[in-house]
Amino acid sequence: MAVAVALSVILKKSSLGLAIRAVASNDTGAALVGVNVRRIYAMTFGLGAASVAVAGGLMTPFTSLVPSSGEQFTTLAFVIVVLGGLGSIPGALIGGLFIGMLQTVGSLYLPGSGSLLLVFGMFVLILFLRPQGLFGAKQ
Repeated sequence: MAVAVALSVILKKSSLGLAIRAVASNDTGAALVGVNVRRIYAMTFGLGAASVAVAGGLMTPFTSLVPSSGEQFTTLAFVIVVLGGLGSIPGALIGGLFIGMLQTVGSLYLPGSGSLLLVFGMFVLILFLRPQGLFGAKQ
């Protein structure tokens, strides 16, 4: 939670966050007003890598580590981000909690990969009803 709050504060309150949002919105326009776009891309990659490192460190006690252990989480991460709404950190946080609870409760009633079936079914249903995600803005 502390990492999510810190990331949210960085993106909303700092000049780095403003530059990241400007480059994400329009990189050419950001470059015209003096933002070093290549530096912002590198900083954004660094923030993402640091976030993944923290997540991996927190998950290590609960999972076994093999070279392909990240594959199962990549698809769920995509589902969480799209479900919460692209570009919405609170949406991704709430989407992650929702998917985690749904998968945990689903595994009680549906053995094996049945919980993933429940997660993807709910994902399709929510996107059918609200295509921009739970917290995404209408385009």
